[in-house]
Amino acid sequence: MKAFKESASLILAARRAQQYIRQSSPTNNVGSYVYFQYNYDLLSLKRHRNSNFMPSAYVFPGGVIHPSDTDLKWQNLFSSFGFDNNSFASLIPNAATRPQIFKRRSNELPREISLRINAIRETFEECGILLCNRIQNGSKRSDWAQHLEMPENELHEWQEKVHLDATKFYSMCEKFECYPDLWALYEWSNWLTPSFFLNRRYDTVFYMACMQSVPPTVCESTEIEDVKWDTPSNHLSSTSVNTVPPPQAYEITRIAKFESIDDLLDFAVDRTKKGVRLTFPIRVKLQNGNVHVLPGDSMYPKLVSLYEKQVIDRTDITIDDFKNISPILNRIEFITVEVTNFIVQNFDTEDDSLSPKNLDVHIK
Repeated sequence: MKAFKESASLILAARRAQQYIRQSSPTNNVGSYVYFQYNYDLLSLKRHRNSNFMPSAYVFPGGVIHPSDTDLKWQNLFSSFGFDNNSFASLIPNAATRPQIFKRRSNELPREISLRINAIRETFEECGILLCNRIQNGSKRSDWAQHLEMPENELHEWQEKVHLDATKFYSMCEKFECYPDLWALYEWSNWLTPSFFLNRRYDTVFYMACMQSVPPTVCESTEIEDVKWDTPSNHLSSTSVNTVPPPQAYEITRIAKFESIDDLLDFAVDRTKKGVRLTFPIRVKLQNGNVHVLPGDSMYPKLVSLYEKQVIDRTDITIDDFKNISPILNRIEFITVEVTNFIVQNFDTEDDSLSPKNLDVHIK
């Protein structure tokens, strides 16, 4: 058995319909205007309370890759729209080394293709947003993600089919004469669950896609309880951040550096050409809690094992002591079971990704 499962998630940003909203006073007709710092919302889905993994957490849509996502027959569908092997070159970054999740297997599609299919399929299955296109190769493309709508009864029917059998996603694309819009997804990050989670570990690629407006969403009720579109800052507010897992929260603090979705998209388009590097947290045990050090932190080990349990014991000092001996910080502090802090200081990424915005974020 594999030490961890490979998966893909989609960070979906959509332009807000309004940046100002008028609110009336309950005692008179005098209204006030609420200004939103961000002109876009991010999508998150609330996992079902009975889920075996992260119940009731708000996460980005996504899930484990399925063999049907890697099937070479997708080449037939794409070729029917005029795509050939050269059409996929822009999906493969110009990087000397790539994280292991992108290692190509024999008789399979390149992972840069199949993981995008994986993310698009899971997004449709979980919330009914179908990021597919019909334009022919050679037609003018947009950097913005498009979605195809279908009658609600058919949408529910195909959601259920795909949920029960991932191979039906290919059949659906054939029926509606469309293809997964791989080129609208941009590499954003790659996280591997820490090794001390022995039973459930995931190697996950996060993709970014931007839309010109918020699309209709329909929950798949056995997996998802709620759909939330909100600004980055509201996702990390004190009332909601306790339900956001650390990797998602960390990524939102990076996205929060962009107040405009146009700037976010420009960055994502340029950044994806360089590819992502693996983020693999290493746990450090301290007197008053735990710290997960991330790559780039001064205390991140020079040698790490992705498979064997690796925990650094520094129970002779406190979290503050540990912080003071590190000139470069890129870490997550778990001070108690209930409090989590994201601490980034003097940290510059090596792959031109973003360090998190200082939002004084903490999970209670």
